[in-house]
Amino acid sequence: MITARLDSLTANGTNGVFDGIRLADGHVLTLKVCPDAATAEVFLLSDLEAPDTDAWESEDRWEVWLTGGEFGDGSLYLDVPVEAVRDLVLQHGGEHENQEAPCVPDRA
Repeated sequence: MITARLDSLTANGTNGVFDGIRLADGHVLTLKVCPDAATAEVFLLSDLEAPDTDAWESEDRWEVWLTGGEFGDGSLYLDVPVEAVRDLVLQHGGEHENQEAPCVPDRA
């Protein structure tokens, strides 16, 4: 399976901000990565669990809360090897063919 979006983000970096990848099964993860880095910061929403491996052991529970999030919103993982992120994407069927941000209806 192809991970074109992940490959692009890891090759070019995310300019110091989190950028999302929509998975084939509908889940979304976001990551912040420098160009050609071997590791990334990865935020998983609460409905997407990290694999129980050493690659995902560096969870930062406080950062989400300190930046205005809720603990229940998800989990932030530091220094996750890009290959571990790729494995997670593939475990969920690869990348969704539509990587456009979901539309949020206007609330008039």
